[in-house]
Amino acid sequence: MAHELVYTVTGSWPFPLDMLRYDRSRAATPEDQSKIDALSSDYAANREAIRDEVSITLVMQQMHKFAAPATARWESFGWKVPSDAQFYASKLQENRRKEQDAIVETALKKLTPAEREAIEQRMDRP
Repeated sequence: MAHELVYTVTGSWPFPLDMLRYDRSRAATPEDQSKIDALSSDYAANREAIRDEVSITLVMQQMHKFAAPATARWESFGWKVPSDAQFYASKLQENRRKEQDAIVETALKKLTPAEREAIEQRMDRP
């Protein structure tokens, strides 16, 4: 039995129509469908369509109760799924890890070869 999940996406022109198929979603209301139609045209209606962020509520047909929107894929089109707290928390954690790795690499480059070897051995790094 399919479940429905209501979620909101935010972004600006162009709307990635294929995401509706990918997420098995549809507009929640006629107003949301109007927004999708306006943002799905080949050309932006005006500068505001490109510049201004809009929110569109969608309804996903879940094949199982744990199915969720493909937030990373939405982001690849420049759209967000603000309610996906788990995605954004893991993204934040990954960004922090990358920043810390860069700091460690910069610090290690300042050391002599012997100092670097000693530190890397203590860090269990090759």
